[in-house]
Amino acid sequence: MDGQNPFQPPAAPLQDSDTARLYSLRAVGWATLFGSPLAGAFIITKNLRLLGRAADIRKTWALAVVLSVVLMGLSFVLPDNLSATGFTVAQVMGMYFYAKSLYETSLSQHGEKGGAFYSNWRAVGIGLLFMAGLLIAMVPVVIWLMPA
Repeated sequence: MDGQNPFQPPAAPLQDSDTARLYSLRAVGWATLFGSPLAGAFIITKNLRLLGRAADIRKTWALAVVLSVVLMGLSFVLPDNLSATGFTVAQVMGMYFYAKSLYETSLSQHGEKGGAFYSNWRAVGIGLLFMAGLLIAMVPVVIWLMPA
């Protein structure tokens, strides 16, 4: 052996914001489409954490929770024959433009430096996981609220 400890951790940082993978703005839209504003907020907060903007994380989660609660509340009081397409489009566009206002320039700079982005399929998977979690949480509530 040459005197170096083979079990020593690497000296280089494991993750740097310049070399870290980020989610694109489209990924925010895909996650929101499949998994509600909560999934979109998850993607946004992952980016914010890697970009060193932890101060915006609490605001992002608060926005997503309020938006989700309002939309769920509306789904109980609005007529059944009203199409949900408009609400879905509003959620996706809202979270997309919110993310765009937060860090569009940082994403552009990341791409110009050759930074990597996660696949949008990963965002779809995250959205589907959030949808499954919401279904598991909400089915008992809906059954309890249904008239006998």
